[in-house]
Amino acid sequence: MKRLLALTSTLALATACGNDNPSVPKAECQVEAIDLSACQLSSLSAVQPEGIWNLNINLNDRSGAAAAMRLSGGGSNTQMLMGLAATERQSTPESFFLASEFQGSNNVTMRFAVAGCSSSGPGQMSGIFRRCANGTADMKGTFEAIRLGRRAGEAEASGVELVSEVKLTEATATNVAVAHGHAYVTAGAKGLITFDLSDPSQPRQVRQYELSNDYYTDALVNGNTLYVASRRSGIAVFDITNPAVPVRLRSVPESVVEVNSLALDGNVLYAASPAPNAEVYVYDVATPAEPKQLRRYFVEGAEPVAGEVPLHVAAMGGRLYVSNWSFGMTVSDVTTPASPKLLGRFANGTSAATAVGMVGDRAYAFDAGEDWGAHLSVLDVSAPATVARTGEFRTRPEVSIRSVVFSGTKVYMAYGQDGLRIVDVSVPGSPQQVGYYNTWRETDAGHGVVFLEGLSKVHVPGDGFVYATDSSRGLLIFRETTE
Repeated sequence: MKRLLALTSTLALATACGNDNPSVPKAECQVEAIDLSACQLSSLSAVQPEGIWNLNINLNDRSGAAAAMRLSGGGSNTQMLMGLAATERQSTPESFFLASEFQGSNNVTMRFAVAGCSSSGPGQMSGIFRRCANGTADMKGTFEAIRLGRRAGEAEASGVELVSEVKLTEATATNVAVAHGHAYVTAGAKGLITFDLSDPSQPRQVRQYELSNDYYTDALVNGNTLYVASRRSGIAVFDITNPAVPVRLRSVPESVVEVNSLALDGNVLYAASPAPNAEVYVYDVATPAEPKQLRRYFVEGAEPVAGEVPLHVAAMGGRLYVSNWSFGMTVSDVTTPASPKLLGRFANGTSAATAVGMVGDRAYAFDAGEDWGAHLSVLDVSAPATVARTGEFRTRPEVSIRSVVFSGTKVYMAYGQDGLRIVDVSVPGSPQQVGYYNTWRETDAGHGVVFLEGLSKVHVPGDGFVYATDSSRGLLIFRETTE
């Protein structure tokens, strides 16, 4: 099972600063304490000592995580490791060492360190990873690092053109929903931003709903009602009878609940809530602005203490599909929404996002993880008790899929640093890429902090455009082309 080091370091970044106090004990996490005698140090002379790198960390206990380090780029001169400003760096033709620190609870100084051991080329390096608490290593393992850049042989785009781009001011776009000629962009701690799409080539901001102590992550439109997922107040319900002026009505449930993802099937709304209780909320929304709770559903067999929590939901035809991280993608019968029942699951790596749809007369789920080596699995779910993988699609192991949408016979993916990817799945066993747009640029502000960067969400409402959000570039609007 993957230990979520990346999430830990992101939390540290939000709550602490790098510690450059020379009196802090380094002990087992200083370069002199790391045994590199079996390494091919001369090969490190080929490494490019700059750029943004993704890391695959494998710990000695067989757990690990994906992370990032920044040696240059990201619109900043600050070097970073594990989401923290680097406090020490050594780079010569036969050595590489990088460390970062933060002050944890009870005055414990936590230190991350990576030491290069070998390289097979300018953009690849492997070596030793350690984490120390007050100088004592509590995590040991190895790492592989790949410098990020555009995939070999690819242009900026193929089969896709960029119609418009709106960078948000002091905000991070986390998702987008489109209806009634407007785009509703969730902007994390900055709330909800509404854009007029009368001219998609020039989206015009018309409204911003500011937040005081919350973080918006997802959005879904149901008629004249907008549902927004949040980290602290569950689902915020907005009236968009006037599309340009969303009016917040209420939030459900009336407690501090984190919701990551929303799905609608008929008059039933599903919400994935990883914290505090790892459950799926089920609501009757026959009256869209007044959700009525039907059930708090705990996926049978999932163990939250092991990280098996619901991160994403999709629903179709009386079936609920839940991405439960290391527990995999589950299929539940919700023909009676108040009484969900697990029918089957697909567990092969992590599951963080799933789209569902019909290809011909069979139901398919398109499941993706968020991890090193994660990719798209095309799953035949027509017999949920025996979910079968029929096809796969992947770009490269160091880049991860963030979200998936199915429309017609195509799957649209926000593929992190590999941008927008469009795959034809009319033959489910043989997915074929039919379009892409490389959105990630090393120089864009904010890059090199975490593993999951770049294009984050994608939305295909059927109006001829593809809408997406990017961790640095904001709201992007694309159009498919014929080449």
